[in-house]
Amino acid sequence: MLKELSRRWGTSVHAVLVEDPDDELLELWDVDMLPTWLRFTPGEPLDDEETLTVTHLSGASPGGEGLHLEGPWTLTHRRSGALPKHVVETEFGPRL
Repeated sequence: MLKELSRRWGTSVHAVLVEDPDDELLELWDVDMLPTWLRFTPGEPLDDEETLTVTHLSGASPGGEGLHLEGPWTLTHRRSGALPKHVVETEFGPRL
């Protein structure tokens, strides 16, 4: 599903797969269920709200190539569990 969506999204959204994440990363991102879908937006948070910001994102592209994106990146949306493709596309795809 991510391969297909990544082709549709082009370069406007980077899909990063983190397979076999260590416990420290799961705790940092507050992940208690797999799969968990996270949307990180480039830049620092816009307000004083407690929001997770990371310096980089690393993992694999849907095609399996290594991917490292320098940040900062701010967590702006999350969903847990298996989701239908149209939900992933609507909630995590490019913003128009």
